[in-house]
Amino acid sequence: MRNRRSHRGLTIVELLTVMVVLGVLATVAVPSFRGMMVRQRVQGIHDQLVTDLQLARSEQTARANATTPIQVAVTFGSNAQLTCYTIHTVGAACNCTGTPGAACAPGSQEIRTVQLQRAQGVTLAASSASGTVVTFSPPQGTATPTDLTVSVQGDPSGQLRTE
Repeated sequence: MRNRRSHRGLTIVELLTVMVVLGVLATVAVPSFRGMMVRQRVQGIHDQLVTDLQLARSEQTARANATTPIQVAVTFGSNAQLTCYTIHTVGAACNCTGTPGAACAPGSQEIRTVQLQRAQGVTLAASSASGTVVTFSPPQGTATPTDLTVSVQGDPSGQLRTE
């Protein structure tokens, strides 16, 4: 009787079967993973926006104790490459599409500028009947206009609104 050696390993059919199964799983998992990443990015930008609006209000409250109370505003803007907003004192015009640190003309103090590159897939848009600036007024930091809506959107899906 011949001594049979046991051969260990996988046949080509078994390897191809595993490859096909992995390919199908990857095809299903990658789009849902990408969607999850976009949703997380939208949520992160939304959370940052809410925090920055709270910062603007607290900056106004801190500046309300000065001899001459100063209003603080958040100006939203966009161009072909980015969407953005600048937190600043009210005085002169501010344009968040410019270089951060130099977004405001003399007469206003830039507190913070946030720019979102459109190529990154997340944008924000502000809309109101009276424009895209929200102003916080002394002494409690009351926000005007009251109908401003800010929408944070992700490509291909995902949207959050702050009113």
